[in-house]
Amino acid sequence: MNRTRRQALVELRQMVLKALGNRDAEVWLFGSCARGEVMQHSDIDIAILPRGEIPEGFFANLGETVEQSTIPYDVDLVDLRRAAPTLVEEVRREGVKWRD
Repeated sequence: MNRTRRQALVELRQMVLKALGNRDAEVWLFGSCARGEVMQHSDIDIAILPRGEIPEGFFANLGETVEQSTIPYDVDLVDLRRAAPTLVEEVRREGVKWRD
């Protein structure tokens, strides 16, 4: 993984955790970045599992914040409450936990 992508992951993690504030939610990095199989055009996959109330539009607003940032990669934000069970299992098995 190159320096630019590592820095993007640091910035993205800070952005996601700041947006969540003290809301009760688990956060994972998953996909090729978590597995160390990054290619030049790989996106960054982030899974969030809120355990309590989260404001309507939270994911849309966070996505907009990411889009307006200087992160030079496509970022997929996944709400695990709405994900297929197989994806939830994959995230829990292979993901890198950013927050409990």
